[in-house]
Amino acid sequence: MSHVVPDLVQKVLKGQNPLHILGKGNQIRHYTYGGDLARGIRMCIENANAVNQDFNLSTPVSTSVMELAKIIWQKIHGDSIPFAYVSDEPFKYDVQKRVPSVEKAEKLLGFKAETTLSEILDEVIPWISEQIKHDAI
Repeated sequence: MSHVVPDLVQKVLKGQNPLHILGKGNQIRHYTYGGDLARGIRMCIENANAVNQDFNLSTPVSTSVMELAKIIWQKIHGDSIPFAYVSDEPFKYDVQKRVPSVEKAEKLLGFKAETTLSEILDEVIPWISEQIKHDAI
């Protein structure tokens, strides 16, 4: 898998221990729920203020890959298995910090991504678990 959320969820669900993380896990990302993104796109289509504009439709919340890994681990294992990880060689040109400017979308459209990372994972983890059961991933 090429995206960190499904990649880490799949590794944890399949029992990888210690968990393999690319680099030190200090890469910063903003994890936005697809439903929030769809709502933001709809708002762009329906709002005259969006004509010939561009927007970052994202959450303003920064999360490191290491924080994400620990949250996923906790949601799947709770306290039954202590979190452990190893750092694998990172991608050569991995961007270390991706922080979108979301102020314009809020100002012109009234858009704010409202779904928390925890809520996203509560939906994504069971879905990936089902896909694993059906050998779909």
